[in-house]
Amino acid sequence: MKLLFPSLAALLLVAAAPTATVRLTESGAAKIGSAAPSFGGWDLAGKKVLTLDALRRTPTLLPLLITFGASWCKPCNEGLPRLVSLTRKHRELRLLLIDVESDGQKAQEFAEKMGVDGPALLDKFEQIAKIYGVAGEEKTKLPRTFLVDQMGKVRAIYREEGADLEKVIEADLEAARTAIRPVSETK
Repeated sequence: MKLLFPSLAALLLVAAAPTATVRLTESGAAKIGSAAPSFGGWDLAGKKVLTLDALRRTPTLLPLLITFGASWCKPCNEGLPRLVSLTRKHRELRLLLIDVESDGQKAQEFAEKMGVDGPALLDKFEQIAKIYGVAGEEKTKLPRTFLVDQMGKVRAIYREEGADLEKVIEADLEAARTAIRPVSETK
């Protein structure tokens, strides 16, 4: 009888995990096909101001994967290493972590633990999160990830990260490339 409960609990956890990535057409002011809402904020160390425009252009125009997360968010702890791995595989894709922690030190530790070696912003007052529809007491709003193409348009919004997340992002990235490729390249 004792073995039944742990097995049942494990089965329920597996059943609760999403098998397919869930997309949204909009989240806050971010809408598929529209320019990504502009923002700016301090890096996790509080030393440098980062803006969406500068992040998109440094060092060159590249697609950006913007993900909102926090150390207390279990799905963020599971999904962020996958996003880090994906952006290491696809060097043409830059990852930006926007951490909604209230504590900058915890945010830095979280980013280090997850292997984030690129830009990361601290959004402790959830100003950016509000713009992107991720703020509030409802903990189920995290993680949320946005694919922004090199022209600054939102190409995809991922609400839940399923087992197929990497493949879904790769397909959306390829579709974005195709959509903005010059006519001379498509002939």
